[in-house]
Parts: sequence; structure tokens; C-alpha cells
Amino acid sequence: MSLTTSSSTDASPINPSLAFSIPIHGTFDIAARYCEPEVVVPSRTNSLQLLVHGGQYDRNYWSGEDPPGRGYSGDKYSWISFASKQGYPTLSIDRLGNGLSDHPDPIAVVQMPTHVEVSHAIVKIARAGKFPLPRIFSKIIYVGHSFGSLIGNSLNAKYPNDVDATVLTGFGSDLEAVAAIDNFQLQPASIANPEKYGDLPAGYVQPTSQSGFFFEFYYPGGYEPVFAAYQYSIRGTQTVGEGVTANSAVQIALKYKAPVFVISGQHDNIFCNPKCSSSKIGDCGRGAKSLLAKTAELYPAASRYDWYAVPNAGHCWQLNYNSNDGMHATHDWLAAQYF
Repeated sequence: MSLTTSSSTDASPINPSLAFSIPIHGTFDIAARYCEPEVVVPSRTNSLQLLVHGGQYDRNYWSGEDPPGRGYSGDKYSWISFASKQGYPTLSIDRLGNGLSDHPDPIAVVQMPTHVEVSHAIVKIARAGKFPLPRIFSKIIYVGHSFGSLIGNSLNAKYPNDVDATVLTGFGSDLEAVAAIDNFQLQPASIANPEKYGDLPAGYVQPTSQSGFFFEFYYPGGYEPVFAAYQYSIRGTQTVGEGVTANSAVQIALKYKAPVFVISGQHDNIFCNPKCSSSKIGDCGRGAKSLLAKTAELYPAASRYDWYAVPNAGHCWQLNYNSNDGMHATHDWLAAQYF
């Protein structure tokens, strides 16, 4: 789908004197995958899950790292398959700068504000039933992971009426992006993987430390090593612009009034390990004082805020052994909110 967006990019790096604001207007091609559910639930026919992946992945994150039906271990790690069996249509996208979508300037364009405008444009297409979607969708459920959740949170803040429910996975109000970047040992993707990314500008980067990749995304003993190695071998990119805007991306969505569900791995090393120590495993905590409970501060007007920590799982819990537990918890929550 081709999207025309306009945004003002306000980057806030570590040194505030380097902050800048530039207006951006452009038309971008966004690759997406629409899936009709295999089980028909009339009340969900027009309720669309918009799936937005995190950094270093693409839309296949939502189907076991390959297209639906061909993911690792079949549908074991497939959110799309799970949602399909519950009667939900899904639209999974390659975020701008990822997968088969356009790859514009990685510093000035591929940043948080542009991602928010792209998501906003997709929501408008879905509500209008415009091509390539098959019909009008009366309810939009935003489902993000990691950087995709940061986008969702910023979308809630800027466009509080866009979506009817928000699910933020691999998310929390405490983010130490710089420490995580250190663990990844990022390099220009054109140097790290010239065969695949040789044509990309140097501002497109990817991890070069497999151990850092494993540490940030999985919980020791809670994942399949062969599957994790496969994910590392096909890892995607992120941009310098995304890194610059990540730390300022957590927003208080003052006017957002719809329900919110935050679900992260109990041992998320990006949002629940404030110092991102490479020797200490993160822990989101438990009960009313947990980091995920604290994240409710971002949604003071939400009609409902709930959270869940997936046991024995890390940041990318959808790709950890306990993925089914998290998918069940999310869809049980959606059903309880009458979605």
C-alpha cells in the first residue's frame, strides 16, 4: 500500500543541544500482509488487529519468522494463527525502513514521528475500507511489539481516538535504549551483511553480537537455541534515527480513553532491566509495585489498564517457549473487553 504522510520530526538525543526539528512530507510504499480468520466469529469480522513489529524484525515476527503456515515449528510461535483461530482478521506490516517496505533516509526520515504518521494513515485506510483492504473495519486493535509498542504509545498520545484498544508487548515505561544498543554492538548493515544490505546507507544498522542479541531478546533456558540462531541469521535492521528518538518515545497519553493491555516477558531485558546489565537478568517485578503496573502512569484516562508478565520469558516472548501463555492472556483480555 502507498501512504502519504506528513510529520515534524523532533529528535532528542543524549546531548539536548543536538535536538532538531524538521518537517517531513512523503509518499511511502508499505508492505503488508492481510489475513482473514480461519474461524468465523461474526462479532469480530470487522475488528482488525494491526500488528507492528519491533527493531531487527519484519512482519514475519508475527508468524514464527516466516510467512503464516511456514513458521518455525509450524504455528507454534504464530500470533497470526492464534488470532485467526479466535476469529480476528490481522494486518501485519513491514515498518518503514524494514522488510519489503521503502527504505528512505535512515536519519532524517525513519524516526518515531514518521512511524506514527504511517500508522495513523493505515488506521484511516482500514476505517474507510480502502484498497487493498477488503472492507470497512469498525474496530481497530493496535498490537505492537518493542519499538512497535513505542509507536503505538506515541500514536495513542497524538491521535487518541485512532484505535479502539491497544496491546503493547515487550513494553514498559522504563527504557534504556542506549545500554541495549551497546550490547547489540551495532554496525552499518552494509558492512555487517553486505550481500543482503550492501545497498543501504550507513544509517541502517544491525547487531553483530549474537550473545548480545540472545541476552536482550530471550530468557536463558526459556527458548529454543536453534530457533534463536535462525532469527539472528536473518536479523533485520534498525536506523540511527530510530535510536535517536527512542529514549524520548515513551509518552503520557493524556487523552486516550480506550482500554490498554501491556504484556511483557517477566525477564524483559530492555524494559525491565534499567541498567541493561550484561550480567544480570531483568525482572519486571510482581504485584502493584511492578514495572508493568507502574506503566499505567502513561494512561491516566484509559477506560481500563491491565498488564501481564509472561513467566520464564524475555523481551521477545512471542518467540520464547512460553509464547502460547502470552497469546492466551492477550486474547482472553480482548474477549473480556468485548472485542
